[in-house]
Amino acid sequence: MLLAPVMTILGWFLTLLAAMMLVPSIYALTDGDFVTTSAFLVTAIGTSFLGGGLILANRMENPSLTRRETFLTAFMIWTVVPIFAAIPLNLSGAVETSLDAYFEALSGFTTNGASIIDNLSEQSSGILIWRALIQWIGGFALIVMVSTLAAAFNMPGNTPLNRAIAKSTRRRLTRRIRFAVLSILQIYMFLTVICILLLIFSGMDVFHAICYGLSTLATGGFLVSDTGLELFNNRFTEIILLVFMILGAISFSLHWSFFNGDRKSYFKNPEYRYLMFVLVFSTAAMLAMILLETDLAPFIAVRYALFNAVSALTTTGYMMAPVSESGEYFWPVGVLFIVFLLVSIGGSTGSTTGGIKLMRAIMLLKQGVAEIRRLSFPSAIVPLKYGEATMTRENILSAWGFFSLYCSAIILISLGLTFTGLDFQAASALTVANLANAGAAITPEMTGLGSGTTDFVSYSALPSSSKILLCIAMLVGRLEFFTVLALLTPALWRR
Repeated sequence: MLLAPVMTILGWFLTLLAAMMLVPSIYALTDGDFVTTSAFLVTAIGTSFLGGGLILANRMENPSLTRRETFLTAFMIWTVVPIFAAIPLNLSGAVETSLDAYFEALSGFTTNGASIIDNLSEQSSGILIWRALIQWIGGFALIVMVSTLAAAFNMPGNTPLNRAIAKSTRRRLTRRIRFAVLSILQIYMFLTVICILLLIFSGMDVFHAICYGLSTLATGGFLVSDTGLELFNNRFTEIILLVFMILGAISFSLHWSFFNGDRKSYFKNPEYRYLMFVLVFSTAAMLAMILLETDLAPFIAVRYALFNAVSALTTTGYMMAPVSESGEYFWPVGVLFIVFLLVSIGGSTGSTTGGIKLMRAIMLLKQGVAEIRRLSFPSAIVPLKYGEATMTRENILSAWGFFSLYCSAIILISLGLTFTGLDFQAASALTVANLANAGAAITPEMTGLGSGTTDFVSYSALPSSSKILLCIAMLVGRLEFFTVLALLTPALWRR
């Protein structure tokens, strides 16, 4: 096994992380918070030293990623990078324990959005901007991982960006990865800057606009204040958030195609069309339930239904709880069911979202419909199409395998959380949301639905064992099971 390419890529990510630490250190310095400034600067020096050492130690190697190295690279990035991202959170005193710091950093890097920090309004601006930057880096890392996996395996028939990366077998993989990184980074940064500028134009102050611009495109969900009311100050701000949550949920390969001249790239992609259909259908269903079960005016009901449907499907987690005229929060049961269903589905493949992904969900649905048709016509040959492509047996088995693992993980982690003292309703809700990397969507009001009481008060109040289980859920949900399970398979290491 060649560790050189793994260590080189990990070194570059650590170096990028160290460079990003200069931003929160500057913000903390302007606040006069020298403890936080020192925490970030010391961590940045150590992280850059290690990252640079890994790059220099392997500079003479000719890296070539095989299946093993590719899986190991993804696993190392999503487990090691959050460790270094967590160090300044702990050193600055923003969180009390190393486990809490790792939970916060991993939640950010996986774009999960579940926060262990309850007193956000009292935190240094350096800490708040760092949380947003972690999510932004994590969203970018996810897109790069999805694109370069196809290049490493030389998979045919993928997205236009993947074909562009893998089209030349004469080019070294490092050059192809560099091409993918730079291509995606340009688009990712451009959309982020546009989002920030529009938020400022909508009336949001510059600092909040930067934080939410970084988190929204990454579909992360970290709030900057305890209530998050700054998100809903005016309708223009909400519209901007809606647009960029959707952009984050669309495959960045389609964005790449659009910016490279293919203006019809979105409409030619079946997953994009399914995304729009699911958003319209789920919004309409939520709207009907809210109108039937609350006293909200129709325009306000549309606002709640649309925003929550987009936030849930994109796994961002900026939830807008319906408020009745009496001032009480009220979640219709049907609306919560749709929210958790959308969270589990997630957005497009190659986006920053979590969940099962629309492509797999549609494939499973099509295969289920085909089986129902065979009940009436046992000898019928029912071709399964995904857009213009024919779904192969391997595609279907892969989708069913992932779905089986996903359901099994929900059951096992939920049971594990109940053993830590949580009631089953809260444990199930937390598992579904964090496995889909949408932990920010969960509130105590949701988990206490029906009974009015819940053992879940906040993420910070959870016992250490619960936090560890949720960290595992975030990690396997982001790496989509197969990467982790492959590394645990002895046959992979005997090849």
